[in-house]
Amino acid sequence: MKFRTEIIPNSQNQGISYSDHTIFMGSCFSENIHNKMESVKLNVSGNPYGIVYNPISLARQLKEITEIKTYSPDDLQFKNERWFSYQHHSDYSYADPQECCSAMNTSIQQAFKQFQMASHLFITLGTAWAYSIKETGEWVSNCHKVPARNFDKSILEVTSMVDALSKAIKAIQKINPRIQIVCSVSPVRHLSDGAFENQLSKGRLFEVIHQLRSTNNHITYFNAYELIMDDLRDYRFFANDLVHPSMQAISYVWEKFGSVFFSTQTLKSIQKVEKLIQASNHRPFHPKSEAHQKFIEKSILEMEKLERELTISFQTEKERIGLNA
Repeated sequence: MKFRTEIIPNSQNQGISYSDHTIFMGSCFSENIHNKMESVKLNVSGNPYGIVYNPISLARQLKEITEIKTYSPDDLQFKNERWFSYQHHSDYSYADPQECCSAMNTSIQQAFKQFQMASHLFITLGTAWAYSIKETGEWVSNCHKVPARNFDKSILEVTSMVDALSKAIKAIQKINPRIQIVCSVSPVRHLSDGAFENQLSKGRLFEVIHQLRSTNNHITYFNAYELIMDDLRDYRFFANDLVHPSMQAISYVWEKFGSVFFSTQTLKSIQKVEKLIQASNHRPFHPKSEAHQKFIEKSILEMEKLERELTISFQTEKERIGLNA
């Protein structure tokens, strides 16, 4: 007898290795997988504008990166003693406007270079609900705690989302024709919009991805949403807010993600990296003992070997294991 619906992601033979560069953009769930990639020292970058939830804002960010947009103080707003852009997360808010623009422009320039060499772009769509500035009608990525009366809230039309993302993806493919684009829908429920409204939103996001895939062979789908909402399907796999997936759930999706996108060799390398990171965190009962000194020596030798093989750095771990000596 089967007591749960186990989702088996389609094997896509992507074969991501340590020599590949991957980019993650979108909702906070994309940050979760990005952080997992980073924790095992894979070559990854993400969200050069900060977390973004709606597809229209995400598409605008992608286009601006391909155009290497330069932000000036004229593009900024000022409130609560901070300068900010409606297209950026609050991580990019500063007391000085020049410093704010410098951080934004540096991030965009770096992102352009990363897009040129990336093997994969992972896009996670969070919600079809979006906010526009009443005075201008401009869609915003983040409201920065500006009073709600300054914005209009509405649900985005599928056609407008598909059109914006299609144009952005074509712009990316012009600077990097070989890049593979993987879309997913965030399993994080936006219940502040309402339960029905959240379902309506997610449904539109699925339709957007369906239409994008039907017109572009370089776009595939990873079912992160189904893994959480259908496979795990239990509140014990959610954080205390009952909205965001727990660390256990994220680890489960990460495991499935690896089975789809990592080569066999990469999976073996990840295991070696994780083992050495764990070794660096080991706190011995007898740090001065001969046995522990040999353990340190062996671990450092293995780290240096992997550094050469994978072109990664264990500098932090080597320093840590020395402190634990």
